[in-house]
Amino acid sequence: MNQRIHRLVEPLRQPAPRSLAGAHLVSGLGDWAGRLALTVVVYDRSQSAAWAAAVTVVALLPWIGPGQMLATLADRYGRTTVMIVSDLARAVLFFLMAFTTSVPILLAAAFAAGLCVPPFAGARAAALVDVCDDETYPKALALFGVLTQVEVLAGYAAGGVLVATVGARPALALNAVTFLVSAVFVASLRRTAAAQPNSTSPVGWAGVRSGLAIWRTDPVCGRALLLFAGTNMFSVLPETLVVPFAADVEISETWIGALAAIIAIGSLIAVVFAPSDGTHEELLRATAWRGLVVAAASGALFTVASWPVAAFAAYAVSGMVDAIAVPTNQVVGERLPQAGRSAAMTVAAGTQNITHVVAITVAGITADRWGTPTTLAIAMVAAGCVCVWAALRPVAPTSTKPAAVAVSGAGNEGTPGS
Repeated sequence: MNQRIHRLVEPLRQPAPRSLAGAHLVSGLGDWAGRLALTVVVYDRSQSAAWAAAVTVVALLPWIGPGQMLATLADRYGRTTVMIVSDLARAVLFFLMAFTTSVPILLAAAFAAGLCVPPFAGARAAALVDVCDDETYPKALALFGVLTQVEVLAGYAAGGVLVATVGARPALALNAVTFLVSAVFVASLRRTAAAQPNSTSPVGWAGVRSGLAIWRTDPVCGRALLLFAGTNMFSVLPETLVVPFAADVEISETWIGALAAIIAIGSLIAVVFAPSDGTHEELLRATAWRGLVVAAASGALFTVASWPVAAFAAYAVSGMVDAIAVPTNQVVGERLPQAGRSAAMTVAAGTQNITHVVAITVAGITADRWGTPTTLAIAMVAAGCVCVWAALRPVAPTSTKPAAVAVSGAGNEGTPGS
C-alpha cells in the first residue's frame, strides 16, 4: 500500500507536473465552490428552483459545441497561453458576479465563465502529456484522478463554508482569487513544451473536425473513449439521484452529504489500485474486467439498498466504476498526436457530457416509475454490459500512435491550416 501511495505522489517531485497539479486543484476548487455560491445567489434573488437549476445548465452548455471550438486555440497558440487567459477571464467574471443583482446577467456571466472551462481542461490534459515522460505520465494521471475527486469534495465544502461565514457574494469574489493563483502556477510552465504554439493546427470548427477525425483513425483510442463514456454515463447516476434515493430507502437527509461523498472515497480507492502496465490493448481489457466486477457488485448491492449499510456500500462501489477514467485516459494521452491533442480531448469531454444528459434524463423518468434503487441497479448492469463488450470484442492492435489528421476545407475561423 505504501508503495502505491509513493507511486501516486512521485510526479510531484518534478517541477512541471507539480505546477500543473497545483493549477488543476486550485482552478477546480474555484469552479465547484463558485458554482455553489452562484446557485445560492441566484436562488436568493429569484426564489425559484428552476432558475437555481439553470446555473448547472449554463455550466454544461459550453461543452456542447462552443467549448470544443475554443479548445482548438490551445493547439494553435500553446497550452499555457490558453490556460492563463482562461483563468484570468474567469477571475474577472466571478469578481463581477459578486456585484451583480440581475439573475439573467448572472447566468450570462456564468455561461461566459463556463466557456473558459473546456479550453482550460483540454489544454491542461494535453499539457500533462507535454511535461511528463513516458514513465511519469501514468503516475501523473492517477494523481490527477485523485485530485479531481478532492477538488469536488473540497470545492463544495469550501463553497459551503464561505457562504455560511461571509455570504454568497463575498464568496464569489474570493473564488475569483483561486483563478489568479491557478494562473500563477501555469505561468511557471512558460518555458516547457506545453507553451509551444503550432501555427499549422486548425482552429474553430476545422479544429473540432480534426479532433473528431483523430478518434476515428485509431481504433485503440476509439475503444478507450467508448469504454470510458459508456460506463461513466451510468456511474454518474448515483450522485445525480442521491436525494430521491435517500428518500426511497428512508435515509435521513442528514446523511445525504455523506452518501454522496462516499462515491468519491470509493473512486479514490480504485484509482490507487488502477492498472497501468502492459500494452494499450491489454490495459483496456484488464480495465474492462475490473469494471465489470465492481459494476456487478454495485448493482447487486442496490437491489438490497433498503438496508442502510448496503446502501452506503452500493454508493462506495459505484464510485469504483468511475476509476475506469484513469487507465483509459492513460491510453488516450499516450496515443494522441501532439497536434490536435487539445481539440481531441475536449471532443471526448463533450461526448461525456452529452451521454450524461441522455442517461440522466432517462434515469429520472425510470426512477419515477420503478424507484431509484431499481434504476441504479439497472444502470450498474448496463455499465457492466459495456465492460463485457470492451473485454470480449477484439480491437485491432496498432503499435504506433496515430498521425495528426489534416482537415481540408475552409472553417468558420478563416485562418490558414484549415
